[in-house]
Amino acid sequence: MKMFLLRPLAAVVLLCCSATFVVADDKDTDEKKEETPKHKDYRNFTAKNGKSLEARVLTRIDDERYKVETPEGKVFTLNINSLSKSDARFLEFWEPDAILDLTTAELADVLEKMSYSLQPLTSSGDRFFVTATVDGKKAKFILDPSRKFSSLDPEAAKEIGMKLGQGGVTFTSNGKTERSQKGTAKVFTIGEVEVKSHSFEVLSSSFMFGSVPADTAGSIGTDLFKKLNALVDYDGKRLFVKGNE
Repeated sequence: MKMFLLRPLAAVVLLCCSATFVVADDKDTDEKKEETPKHKDYRNFTAKNGKSLEARVLTRIDDERYKVETPEGKVFTLNINSLSKSDARFLEFWEPDAILDLTTAELADVLEKMSYSLQPLTSSGDRFFVTATVDGKKAKFILDPSRKFSSLDPEAAKEIGMKLGQGGVTFTSNGKTERSQKGTAKVFTIGEVEVKSHSFEVLSSSFMFGSVPADTAGSIGTDLFKKLNALVDYDGKRLFVKGNE
């Protein structure tokens, strides 16, 4: 999966700072053959009239203008609308000391640079599961972004010694109205991301979801999604999580 950044191209003119780079007309020359610049870290910029300039980008002045320098040390101000589309696009995505080329970067690469960690998902039917640890117990949790709360199975709550009180979920079982219990986990962990003192509604996973794998301990709702800063790639079966800085 690729991430694309879209920004409108501004209307511009080619301006000269300390030397002259002349543009005679507005004809697009995107069909130009790419030439390899002679100097490392430099690029052959081509104006719409076909004139070229080998230079490296020094800084972005604003959304329209960029300051560049030739190998000989001459400094110019380029205005993106007077350049070929490929050069204008290059400047649109240019960042000082860029860590990624966002035109070609994979989603996982971008999120890794943003300090997200990746966790694999498994699936059963239309449900997705991630392995997590709650107060030392390692088990599977169902991704359940349709609910505001996260849940823990009563057996899992008992196993970790969770203290329970009255919960906030009312449900009907065997024609009888009942209320969930509620407890707080000391530490919930996915990968290297920890969430401390999180409250879970204690409800049977099989009651909530029907048939689930034997080692399913609960579910992750939107309350935990927010604390984990979670992003889900369902097609790639990947969960990206990030701790709060």
